[in-house]
Amino acid sequence: LLSSAAPSDCRALAATLLTSLAVLHVNKATIGAFPGSINALVTLLRDGKGRERKEAATALYALCSFPDNRRKAVECGAVPVLFRCADSGLERSVEVIGVLSKSKEGREQMERFCGCVQILTRVFRNGSSRGVQYALMALYSLCCHSQETVVEALKNGVLEICQGLVEDDNVTVRRNSSCLVQLLRGNTHRLS
Repeated sequence: LLSSAAPSDCRALAATLLTSLAVLHVNKATIGAFPGSINALVTLLRDGKGRERKEAATALYALCSFPDNRRKAVECGAVPVLFRCADSGLERSVEVIGVLSKSKEGREQMERFCGCVQILTRVFRNGSSRGVQYALMALYSLCCHSQETVVEALKNGVLEICQGLVEDDNVTVRRNSSCLVQLLRGNTHRLS
């Protein structure tokens, strides 16, 4: 039902069904092990329209809470697709980016994606509280593992943005921005 031959509503419904099934932890592993399931979601995210893309991103988020599925999603080319979706305003994709940033493979792909820091910075400025939370998570993880990303973040004014977010109403945004501020402050000499 996720294939391009199926009608748009059926593809969106199939992605929604996978999200529902993935509520059970054991199902995350089973779905991820099924040949082509994650690839089909990445394809739907890349080629689908509004609701299809949103449901595909939601299903990927649910499935990628299982660590083995993160690697599979990255191997299926999810990272560039997710960043392009985030850049076009699909904030749900930022949540998946945040989860994939927990994996080495995910971070490596993100570091290779041109414009990664700029897209996450735009989410800091314009995103919902949940989007900002996951963008902060992703950028913190990237900065912990890459000095190049630290320099890029500092050049893009992330330190100043995060200093403003330290007072946010959302506890997780406050905590994540505080961690990123500490990390970036410790590296401000790299811009000199």
